[in-house]
Amino acid sequence: MHRIRLSLTLLATAALLAACANEMPFDPMDPTLDGARLVIVGSPAVTLRYGEMADLPVRYERADGSVIENAPIDYAIVGTPNGSMLAALQTVTDVAGNASVGLTSGSADAMFDVEVTPPVGDSVVFSVAVSDSDLGSITVTMTYAGSRTLSRFDAFLFDGASCAGMDPNALPTALRSAPSVSSITAMPAFAGVPVGSSYAVAVVARSATNISAFGCRDMISVVARQDTPVNITLMELDIPPDFTGVWDLDNRLDFGGALPPSVETFLNVLDELTDDSALSGDFGPGGDSDGDGVWPEYGQDPGAFVVDLVMRQTCHWTCATGEDYSTCSSTDHRLGDLRSLYVQDFTSWDGAQSRFFGGCGGWTFIHEDIQTRINDLAPDFVTDWLMLAGDLSRAITQAHILSVLTINAPAAGSEFDLPMSHELVSMVVPIHNPLSDPPGMVSEYTFALADAGFTSLEVTDITRVTGTTLSIPSHQFNLNWGRLTLYIYREIILREVFGVGSTGELLGTWINCMNVGQSLRDSLDGYIGAGSGPNAMALAGYCDAALTAAGDALEGAIGDALDSEGTLTLMGTADGMDIDMETGRVGSLVNGMWSGSFGEDTMTMTIDGTFTGERRAP
Repeated sequence: MHRIRLSLTLLATAALLAACANEMPFDPMDPTLDGARLVIVGSPAVTLRYGEMADLPVRYERADGSVIENAPIDYAIVGTPNGSMLAALQTVTDVAGNASVGLTSGSADAMFDVEVTPPVGDSVVFSVAVSDSDLGSITVTMTYAGSRTLSRFDAFLFDGASCAGMDPNALPTALRSAPSVSSITAMPAFAGVPVGSSYAVAVVARSATNISAFGCRDMISVVARQDTPVNITLMELDIPPDFTGVWDLDNRLDFGGALPPSVETFLNVLDELTDDSALSGDFGPGGDSDGDGVWPEYGQDPGAFVVDLVMRQTCHWTCATGEDYSTCSSTDHRLGDLRSLYVQDFTSWDGAQSRFFGGCGGWTFIHEDIQTRINDLAPDFVTDWLMLAGDLSRAITQAHILSVLTINAPAAGSEFDLPMSHELVSMVVPIHNPLSDPPGMVSEYTFALADAGFTSLEVTDITRVTGTTLSIPSHQFNLNWGRLTLYIYREIILREVFGVGSTGELLGTWINCMNVGQSLRDSLDGYIGAGSGPNAMALAGYCDAALTAAGDALEGAIGDALDSEGTLTLMGTADGMDIDMETGRVGSLVNGMWSGSFGEDTMTMTIDGTFTGERRAP
């Protein structure tokens, strides 16, 4: 008896094992599950009266359409069911890939979702409504023939609304919305819709964060206890350009040849150091008083310059009564005396004192000869100085400034108004290098404006986008033009280009004072006799002292203007280029145009300019 029972048990166990062996266990790591999807069988809209029951069927498929069996499928109520219940929270798919769980409605009105989740792939949602009234439902299918990658679909139900003139970016208030779906094949649904014939459904589709496609159907009728299928065709929309991000701007500003007064003072000093052939200089637009083709006038006679400087060490002019060359007021010897000398033709007058025998009038006889000799000793002085003076002028009048424009995301409801900040960061200065081979080759020097003492050059405001054009509002920076020019002169021209620490050293690279001293002595020997006046060594010392004094005068003259604060005002537009058709992201800024003004003291001049922008990598 026990043996028979044992045999029967073994037979039953073997049969069970054989049956189980015919079923393939589910493997969630199966690579064929890549792209698996869960599909609702029938309508996703379920409308029930109190105490009714409905099945919620789904089918589980691979990407190629083949079914997936023995897969666990989870069911869960989302929302407040008010007594409605699922028959189970999990089931498995059969050999046809199908699974279903029953839903029994409660005895109170309710509106909720049932989310069905596969082990691999996205969930699907049944929209459920429970009421003691006869209601209908709407199920939406979507079609799209465009090329964009749509990643999110939102369906909205309206009553009494028309699709005509509906703005996808600002939809009217909806009765309700269906849960978002991520696939064009999903079917957004609205259960529990009252009977009527004036419904509209709109679908907004997004790629990334942009609304990329839109579709709408109106005049939809809903019948009691029936599901109304609605197909909506999605049409591509123009994606607004996305300018948000950090932009590196390359700005070229044209001041039209005009200069802030402090900078003009600096260049006038340079004019004095070389004694321009146009005695008063000429910095006006297009000015070329002497017709030499050089504008602005910066000077072309180093011989006259050195004669002037050495003469100031040996001869005092227009001293007050009782003063001699050692006490004569320095205010009588400011820059500009040489102009008077030329006008006076080096003629002395009563009261003048001199270290030379014969008074200051001795210069009447020797100045032209000495001037010519010195010009012969410094043949490159004029060319080099003209280049550097021109470079200094262009550094301001044709300013090349690098800046950073940061554009932030707009506030809700103001998608075309973008918070921005604009910061001037650095400056690029091209210099014709006299020491290059060949001489005059252009080298570009870039320096941070903060290094020049400008640590607060950032402005915040609101930009606006119209179409694909970015508009930057008028905004203003405080700039001390004189200090900026002095920094360029000292740090770039003196230190970077010439490797010297002062203007006097720079002048010494062109003018050899030992040669000048001997040349002066030779001229004096010819005019006032050998041994009369200072010897060659003393004259060379006068030359050295004169060059140092000239350098100090130049830097002091611009230093006097450092308190003159100026302003740079800019407003501009630029076009977005290389726009990503999927996201609207702008890749570069082109056709940038600046307009504005610069001012100092009581003077204000208009400027214009151009700029380009490159998006900084995140």
